[in-house]
Amino acid sequence: MSSDPSTSPNLCSEKSEASGSSENSECSNEDSTCRICELTAHGVHFGVASCRACAAFFRRTIVMSRTKKYKCRGGHNACAVNTSDRYQCRLCRYNKCVVMGMTAENVQWNRDPFPEARKRKDKDSEDEEDRVPAKRHAFPPPHLLITKPKRIVDVTILSGKIQKILNDKKIGDHPKLKKMNNLERLEHALKEWRLKQKPEEQMEMISKLTIQEMFSMCEDQMLVIATWLSHCPYFQKLESPEKYRMFKVVWNVWRRFERVEMSVQMFGRKTPGHVMKFAISDKYYVTPKLSIDISKITDWPLSATFMGGLFRDSVRKMFEQTGVQLAYLEPSSMEMAYMLSQLSWQLAGQSLQGKVMEIAEIQQEELADNLHNHYLQIKRRSNYAGRLVKLMSVVNIVKRLQMERKITIELANVFDFFNVELSDPDFFEG
Repeated sequence: MSSDPSTSPNLCSEKSEASGSSENSECSNEDSTCRICELTAHGVHFGVASCRACAAFFRRTIVMSRTKKYKCRGGHNACAVNTSDRYQCRLCRYNKCVVMGMTAENVQWNRDPFPEARKRKDKDSEDEEDRVPAKRHAFPPPHLLITKPKRIVDVTILSGKIQKILNDKKIGDHPKLKKMNNLERLEHALKEWRLKQKPEEQMEMISKLTIQEMFSMCEDQMLVIATWLSHCPYFQKLESPEKYRMFKVVWNVWRRFERVEMSVQMFGRKTPGHVMKFAISDKYYVTPKLSIDISKITDWPLSATFMGGLFRDSVRKMFEQTGVQLAYLEPSSMEMAYMLSQLSWQLAGQSLQGKVMEIAEIQQEELADNLHNHYLQIKRRSNYAGRLVKLMSVVNIVKRLQMERKITIELANVFDFFNVELSDPDFFEG
């Protein structure tokens, strides 16, 4: 009798195998570690003892033909794939799946989208990753967990605009910048963006947004952030592919943090406490009552709490955990440029490793020297260590929130939350 490709009898208990239950079989204590990421294995998926997440990752990679799109973060095809690194290299993770013995032969390409049809199937043909324990009522119905063909959203034109800015060396060669140090250049670029900011009385409140409108706002800010990065001399030392990869890592968290600080600056100390107005762009602001229509990109029920957590909670948490400190510290534009740069280079170094990490360390040292000179020569302030610690504590909070957000997005991908896929899969990885 042929063995079940999804659940191996030597890994899972005889009791669950004999029962014929549609629930996931529990793994025995022996050989219960995922061969890919070292978490607890849930069963044998595609021929290898693995957890749900790694099995789902392998299946998406095969079904969506992503293997050619993956690039090694470290550049050497030797990244560690384990639980100690939340920024997993997709190429090395996939390669490890293959090395450990996962095979595409058992991947199901055309799967029934309706639970009624699935009941008629032989249970032995089901993938372990798609079975949902009956007791977990909080999860969506099984048919929402099945990978369906996704619409491709082409971001090639936008990607081209961004890369053109990132590789434009004329930006850093502007006569205004020649006498400026590294940090002063970044402050100058930040000020240029914020000069476009309308005062509160001229801003318009938005109560409803479609996903298309939100993306349009993000698109404008992406170009701003690309320009800001291009003002950094050390950023220009990176190769073109590294520049683009760094941009994709940092742009979204840069945007959220900059907008939160601007909101606190504009709307006053009351903002973190009860009003919480958020300057979503230079022209519009929103409140927690904002309604976001994302029906174009998901098949999940619009009432699912998961959706609110994905699109609104990241900003709310940043307000709650950094707003009061920002209101108290009232960082200058120089200090804000310093925080944004530290945030960007730390995240990029951790995520991309290699040359990016090496340059990040040099960049951070020079920024510290620039800020030191600013405090001594401009502010006439030698005792600034305590203030710098408080500023960096805000940066660390933002980094932690970013890691939490990445986990949320990973969960969304595992459960096929989105019914669309970008032509550049990592475009919204930050």
